[in-house]
Amino acid sequence: MRVALLSTIESLNDTGGDPAAFLPVAGRTIARHQLECAIALGCERIACHAVGLPPELVALQHVAEDAGVQFHIIHGNRSLSGLVKAADELLVFADSLLTDQALAARLIGDHPCVLAFPADEGVAAGYERIDRDHAWAGLFLVRGSAAERLADLSADADPVPSLLRIALQSGTAIKMMPRNTLAGREWGLVHSQSDAAIMETSWLDRFTEVAPIYAPMLAVADRSAIRLASRPDGAPLGGRGIMLAALGVAGLAGVAGWFAEPVAGLVMLALAAFAARLGKTLLSVEAVGRSISTGEVAGRPMQWSMARAGSIAIDAGIAALTWLAAPSFEQSSAVLGILCLIIICRLAENLPLKPWKIVLSDRPLMLIILSFAAYGGQLSLTIQMLSLVLLAVILFDTVRSGLTRA
Repeated sequence: MRVALLSTIESLNDTGGDPAAFLPVAGRTIARHQLECAIALGCERIACHAVGLPPELVALQHVAEDAGVQFHIIHGNRSLSGLVKAADELLVFADSLLTDQALAARLIGDHPCVLAFPADEGVAAGYERIDRDHAWAGLFLVRGSAAERLADLSADADPVPSLLRIALQSGTAIKMMPRNTLAGREWGLVHSQSDAAIMETSWLDRFTEVAPIYAPMLAVADRSAIRLASRPDGAPLGGRGIMLAALGVAGLAGVAGWFAEPVAGLVMLALAAFAARLGKTLLSVEAVGRSISTGEVAGRPMQWSMARAGSIAIDAGIAALTWLAAPSFEQSSAVLGILCLIIICRLAENLPLKPWKIVLSDRPLMLIILSFAAYGGQLSLTIQMLSLVLLAVILFDTVRSGLTRA
């Protein structure tokens, strides 16, 4: 059996008192990231060195038990030695270490080893020096017999550094971490809230694409999704729930446009488009939290299909509500114009038109502009002007790209 040892003893540098292991990163505490990494590496039993029984620790225990893994809270060396047999393997995490699951699985493998950085690089980053040339990278695998030697030490000693010394004294192999692991922020110790924010930003940047500020509505939606996911309890509805809510609001927009006021329908459809983008980004962030740095985020096919269906529904809603919002004598020209505008945007989204590409996909912004135009009685003129502006942008960018290549 493979057993994991976690620790929630170390306090934050910038606040003190609170354990660093309970800091949230991408919607999960560091301790939960470690727990999920341990389960991914085949651990069937988890021992957590802790003081007291805070709510975060109880929540961690529930997560472990829901995954079918035994969870034990220990308060010193003696407790651990009774949980690990000589034939077991013991996987030990440093307190507040954020690990790349894929990299950890590749390096740890099936043989005992101590992961290490070069001493100069590792010590500068806050890792513990273990000899002249190496600093411990925060994770090692040792045979279960090492835990039996803990009985010879003080009962209240910290088991993590004790086991590290035992592993090194027994000749456990040192395995070097790949170059640039620290620079890429795939792996790191978190001693403060600022450290957690830096790691979270790095991880989210690898799997989510946040819209720039010149696509204002998408930028607000993306940043709101990241803020929601960064809370320890996550978003109230979750990404899938928000996308389903967006679908409901889009339906209400159609009802409002047909039975009541088309302008109100356009406003509600803008809200639905905003919520759809919020849910799509939140799904991406939630997938990062479930599968940090594995190279392929879980749930991406489902996220893609929902987003694709949602974008088609939004465009169909824009066309229908434009027909309802236009005066009777302009309905045919307004519908023809909005279809041309949508086709232009769709084509442009598949062209190398940076930075305009993301702006053309900002449907909430388009709907807000159309809402004001419909309210002011200038819907057809506004659609024509938007189409001309977008065609000019595409032509300008195409010519510029051709001159650059020439």
